Amino acid sequence: MADLAFRSPLRKLVAFFHASRDRWKQKCQQAKYELKLLKRRYANLKKNHDQWEQRYRETEAHRRQLQAQVDASAEERAALS
Repeated sequence: MADLAFRSPLRKLVAFFHASRDRWKQKCQQAKYELKLLKRRYANLKKNHDQWEQRYRETEAHRRQLQAQVDASAEERAALS
């Protein structure tokens, strides 16, 4: 292995590298947690969007059915007149 010559004492380097590693791990864990929250939020929004879309489709189908009834009633009245 190559002989690494550091100017700082090894005890200080070890402490620095441990602290650096700990900060990196904390940053990574925080990013993973935020990603998990965002995935959960996306799933909830998608579910909510799908529910509203289904409700819209049902309401639109019911509206078309009622419109057809209104049109049929108007034709019957026109035929009777």
